[in-house]
Amino acid sequence: MINNSLKTIILAAGESKRILSSKSKILHTIGGKTILEHVLDNMKKVINKKNINIVISPKLNKLKNEYKKIVFSFQKSPLGTAHAVLACKNFYSKSKKDILILYADNPFIDQEIIKNMVNLKKKNNSDIVLLAVNTNKKNEYGRILLDKEDKVKKIVEFKDATNDQKKVALCNSGIMLLKSEVLKKLIIKVRPRNKKKEYYLTDIIELANKNSFKVDYIKSNFLKTLGVNTKQELAIAEECFQNTLREKFISEGVKLLDPKNVFFNHDTKIGKDVIIEPNVFFGPDVTIKNNVHIKAFSHLEGAKILDNAIIGPFARLRPGTVIGPNSHIGNFVEIKKSNIKKNSKINHLSYLGDSKVGENVNVGAGVITCNYDGIKKNKTIINDNVFVGSNVSLVAPIKLGKSSIVGAGSVITQSVKEKALAVERNLQKTFPNYRKNRKK
Repeated sequence: MINNSLKTIILAAGESKRILSSKSKILHTIGGKTILEHVLDNMKKVINKKNINIVISPKLNKLKNEYKKIVFSFQKSPLGTAHAVLACKNFYSKSKKDILILYADNPFIDQEIIKNMVNLKKKNNSDIVLLAVNTNKKNEYGRILLDKEDKVKKIVEFKDATNDQKKVALCNSGIMLLKSEVLKKLIIKVRPRNKKKEYYLTDIIELANKNSFKVDYIKSNFLKTLGVNTKQELAIAEECFQNTLREKFISEGVKLLDPKNVFFNHDTKIGKDVIIEPNVFFGPDVTIKNNVHIKAFSHLEGAKILDNAIIGPFARLRPGTVIGPNSHIGNFVEIKKSNIKKNSKINHLSYLGDSKVGENVNVGAGVITCNYDGIKKNKTIINDNVFVGSNVSLVAPIKLGKSSIVGAGSVITQSVKEKALAVERNLQKTFPNYRKNRKK
């Protein structure tokens, strides 16, 4: 449900040094979707797009073209999180809406968390609500320090914390909800009084207490608040996301023989009574209908598989592929940009690309479609009830008429008429006693 009384600032201007990559951490993917997309998709369920502002560095300027309905601001110099919030002051300076501040590297912050923060703020009439996580795991999160009455005193960043403070289990997720007037008053008072000489947003908490503002916190699950700063954290986030999808599909009636070894994309769609064997990988844009069997070590992307089809093992389906009902795509078969109609079988060691295959077609082992010039994506059309023998090359553009047969080992360069048999053979030459007469 959209909350029209809320604005959000998404901080995305970090330098991403710890991810050890040439691209920003927020552009790395989890389940085939960038971390930033995860954050935005979650926010759009709660907040109107016009009330979302992303603070980026000039290096990420291209994002403005990809998300045209989102407001962007620039932090020209990496001087800290409070400085980043100041960089978008025009976004909130004239607004009375509450401000939610979060980070573009938190892919799992969902509407339930935001709802709980909003409800706590309303219940307690809080000026600031922090999202905290209670963990004993070794991490470099800032620590939330409480007084004797369990009230928030301040947040100490890990690099500035004492050894005793580092032992505190209550950690800061970085996400906070503030009244707009509180943010406006305090953000300009932040000073770089830390080892990094940066303007820390977390210093707002100590300033809030000095100005008699009410600060509360709410706890959340550690994985929900996970920030992705390193490749290790990226791997943890991927595992978390995959487990969520696995549980979802199992609950919807999909049979996973070895769940931990099946990898889904965020947009994977699967029907009922589907069986998926181990080591199957789903790339983007895959739709599986009912009663399909995906055998082990198959790789699918951009494909649609209709009812009762059998895929694999070791099959590869590439973008633009449609597999019809009751069809079989067998071991070491690759299909690209092709439509295979019902009851057809391509069972072994074949490649079909840019093809249309009719009903009840049988394609033998080692069959390939190919193009004469290697540039034009000419079509290969195989009509109903065709039998293609093993080790055949079909050179497009070409059409095999209904119920025709192509003999094994043929290179077919001309179309074949209905019910005809096409056989291509070079004259076999045999040399008697060849090995006997051969010089050593």
